[in-house]
Formats: sequence, structure tokens, C-alpha cells
Amino acid sequence: MIPVSLPGGNFYVLMAASLACLSTLLTWLAVLATSRGAREWLGGHRRRGTLMMAFLAVIGAIFPIQQFSLWFSAQREAQADDSRKTVLAQPTKLAGVEMPAGTVLSLTTPGELASFDKAVFPEAHPAPIQGMQATRLFRYPASSRQAETLSAEIARDQALEGWLCAHGHRVEFVVQGGQPHFASCHLAIGNTLDQQPVPAGAWLKVEQAARGTPLDAASATPRWLLRTEGSDALTVARIPLLKVDMQLDGQRRMVGFEGLIARDTVLGDMTYPPGTRVLSANPRLQGAQTGDLLFSPSRGRSARRAGGEDVPAGKSVLQAPDGTVRSVLGNREAGVLDVAAMRIGP
Repeated sequence: MIPVSLPGGNFYVLMAASLACLSTLLTWLAVLATSRGAREWLGGHRRRGTLMMAFLAVIGAIFPIQQFSLWFSAQREAQADDSRKTVLAQPTKLAGVEMPAGTVLSLTTPGELASFDKAVFPEAHPAPIQGMQATRLFRYPASSRQAETLSAEIARDQALEGWLCAHGHRVEFVVQGGQPHFASCHLAIGNTLDQQPVPAGAWLKVEQAARGTPLDAASATPRWLLRTEGSDALTVARIPLLKVDMQLDGQRRMVGFEGLIARDTVLGDMTYPPGTRVLSANPRLQGAQTGDLLFSPSRGRSARRAGGEDVPAGKSVLQAPDGTVRSVLGNREAGVLDVAAMRIGP
């Protein structure tokens, strides 16, 4: 959502009063021009009439002055933007991108092409970025907290590193060693994972530790972070999940995951209600084994256990993939934050 700053309520009252006074003054002048009786009345009440007209003129002038000020400010900004724009007469490489002739650049420092913060490419000649054809490019200079980044707009869904990125969202790149490297995008319809469709709109991010680092087939180092939103469930470990955060290695094999159960789910003796948080158990957790899962009921709900006591919110169940319950732990002991979920994303 784009934040919009609205003027205070007094602004609208003043503009309405000004417009009313201006309309009254113009109407009065029209009547004076067409009515002899009105002119005779004004001649007999010069002082009173003059004061009334002066009052209407002063208050009524506020509206046109405000409009002129906005127009003048817009013109000044347009002139400033024009002074920062330049068109490439020949192909030029900037920020690691081969930009074709005819590209319109918006410069932060007039005359310095390397200072561009926006590039609009000719319709017939989109710019190639790692094999992807971009129609527009936005550049964000490096700072003390992050590297230089690029955001590209694409005209259609395009594949990049085996993923199909959606054209309705910008594709992000990070510049390293003078070259752009794929950082993130929103996925289009047509992506699959473990022979199931990935919900459209899912956000894909290159893990920082893996970016630019080739991984061998046996590597289990997380390379991708896949994050789903919306109402379409993704089945992970045979459990339908919403709001999934999944780490994948270079071969798209799952390294770890976290999500919310989409509907009532039975695993062994346990029945979990929708909204239950489930994640890959930390191998360092006491009693946990490779592949184990950790289930944490949401606030106000409990997990049912056949032949045993329910597991309320505030506790977590450590369970094997075959349904064996290894232990029931407090959330703090299990390393689960017992707070409202907060996510930082695109």
C-alpha cells in the first residue's frame, strides 16, 4: 500500500470558503455589468460595497493562488526532471547492463551517466539482464547497510535460473563485482516443486550466503527462500500449509521449512487444527532426529491427542514424520517464540 499524506481538515474548509467567496464576487461583478439598479445601489453604498468586495477578493484569492502554487511547483519539478534526463546516442554499459541506443536515463547528477537512478529502454530493444529482457530499470546506490541493487520491469513472464518470474512485479538484482546477480522475484503460474504447482505470487529470494556461489549437486547449503502468501495451500512433508517459508538447496531439495496448517490435519495420534504452526525441528533440540517436525497450536486452540490430554497453545509437539510423538515441550524450551507472527518481505 502506498502511503498518502492528506492535508488537515482546516485546509478543505478554507478552500471551500475561498471558492464560495470567489464565486460570489464573480457573480456580483456579472450582475453589476448587466444591471443598472445594482450599479446605482453600489454608488449609494460605496464604502460598504467596497469593503464587501475587498473581503470577497481577499478570501477568494486564496483558492487561485493555491492552484497557481501547485502548478508552478509541478512545472519547476518537471523542468528539474528534464534537466536530469539524457538519451543514449550509442549502446553503453552501465551498472553491468548493456543499454541500447535510445535509452532514456534519469540522472541524479547532471552529465554523469553512472549516476542514473532510472532507465527506460526503447520498446523494440529491451535490455538483457542475465538473459531476462527488461523494459525499465531502477537503480539504488550502495549504502553502508546494503549493496547496490537494481529493480527491473519486464513486459511478460520470463524464466530466470529455472524459475518463471511474473511480469506484474519487479525483478530484483544485486550488483557484485560490477555485474548484476539475480536476487528475488515473484513467481508466475507454471512453476512446480516436487511435482506440485507453486502458488502464483510466491516470493523467491536468493539466500545471501549462496548468491554468486556455485553449488555442487550434493550441497545442502540453502540457496533459495520460497515464501508463499494468499489462500492457496502448498503441500510440504505431506501437510497442506499456508504462509510457507521454505529453504531449498541448489537442486531444489528442501533444507528446512515453516508454515501454518491450512486445515485439520491428522498425524499419528495427533490432530492439529488450522493455524497450527509447523516447522522443521532443530537437530540440536533435545530428542530431535533428522526429519522431525515441531507443531505449535495457535493462541486459543489446542491439538487433540487420541487417548491422551490435549496440547494447548503455549506448548509444542515434537513428532517424527511417521507420527511418533517424541515429546511435548513448552514453547520456550522448544525455541518457539510465543508472540504474534511478524514477517518482513517484499
